Amino acid sequence: MSQEATRSAPPSTGDEPSEGALAPIAAEAFPPLALLLEEARSPGRVPADVDALIVGLGRPPSADESLRERADLLLGLLDRSNEVGDHVGSGGMKVRHAAKEALLALGYPYAMELPPELLEKEGLSLKEEPQNAGKIVIAALSVLYQSGALFLLQQLGNSFKMSDDTFLSVTGGGIWLVTLCAVLGHLERSRDLQVLGSVGLWAMAVGWGLLSILGALLTGGMALIFLPWHLALWTAIALRPQPAPQESPDPPAPRTTP
Repeated sequence: MSQEATRSAPPSTGDEPSEGALAPIAAEAFPPLALLLEEARSPGRVPADVDALIVGLGRPPSADESLRERADLLLGLLDRSNEVGDHVGSGGMKVRHAAKEALLALGYPYAMELPPELLEKEGLSLKEEPQNAGKIVIAALSVLYQSGALFLLQQLGNSFKMSDDTFLSVTGGGIWLVTLCAVLGHLERSRDLQVLGSVGLWAMAVGWGLLSILGALLTGGMALIFLPWHLALWTAIALRPQPAPQESPDPPAPRTTP
């Protein structure tokens, strides 16, 4: 009986997947770039649509994708009149900047079509990132005011023979250091620097807040007006870390049977 069943079974070909193995991931596992662009362009878009487009721009072209069509799509995003290029992802990157990097990744001859005005590094351009200019102004005002407040505290302490010059000098240097880390983190889009600077800025805000409360008890509330707790808090909020972009998870790798 078993031999007859064996003879009647169709011959096995080498192309058939073995039992328990998954079929290869289809090319349609990732949404087409054109579809991601339409979702980011639609009036009802959400921040996740912009993030998905930026992630899609970072993927290499598929085997059946026309490089000419992809280059034309990227050039359309680089056009200054295309408002989608101005959309900013949750990680702080513009769609236009992601399109520029994707076009350069295509190599010759498509990379040669990059507009000359976009050859400069957009990440450090305050003209392209006006929100960073406001953050820098806030940080500059805050660090200068705090340095002045520390100097006045040092002079007041010297008058009463209560000043610790070393402590105040280290504190002043720390204020400049953490503020610089936070500012550079936003200009360079470095989340590590943003987080490091933010921790220091919030520590400064808490320190000035406690000192202001103690001073208010001794001065009848005047310390709450003159001590820079408000500027330190404002800077910590303005330079808080930007959320990391949500990348689409990669599809599971196909299982193979031994």
